[in-house]
Amino acid sequence: MTLSAAAIIEELKTAFPAKRSKRFVPMVNSVYGDEPFLIKAEFTDKDDWTKLTPEWLDVVPKGLASALSFLSNEAIRFYIPAFLAADLNGALDRVDPTFTLFHGFDNSSRHRRISPTKDETWTDFARHRWDHLTQAQAIAIVHYLEWRIEQDGLFMHRETTEALATYWYPRAAGIEPNLTKPQES
Repeated sequence: MTLSAAAIIEELKTAFPAKRSKRFVPMVNSVYGDEPFLIKAEFTDKDDWTKLTPEWLDVVPKGLASALSFLSNEAIRFYIPAFLAADLNGALDRVDPTFTLFHGFDNSSRHRRISPTKDETWTDFARHRWDHLTQAQAIAIVHYLEWRIEQDGLFMHRETTEALATYWYPRAAGIEPNLTKPQES
């Protein structure tokens, strides 16, 4: 039995500080294209994630709904509870926060290179993004992901289930996830 949406929102408010103490440098993880610059401009003055409206989160920046793809690691760790709370309230139509929480930990993306010319994998990227969360924050994310699966069913969330098993459950338990690449035969 998963927690209610209201209970998970309260858990997010307890686990994640509402206000940031300083500006994030960098605010975004890319300098290519217009979207990162638009996102940086939109989030620069957003110091309290509890004040962000679901309507704004669902379209930022300028109707592109791509903020979760371009926020820097530190910034996404601060703003993710706003996106999760909006989803828990049924207020997101265009943005799906589950993707950013499972990508890199699911079977189809785990250990895949981000670029053929670089050694960094999606798992490396995801770990850099989420390894700095506290155990309480990881537990809140587990509860959100379990709620999401209960809402949509396992069929819709195979990747989420894989990410829970390989990364999020161990993190929530205070155990180092075993994400070593399997030996090729």
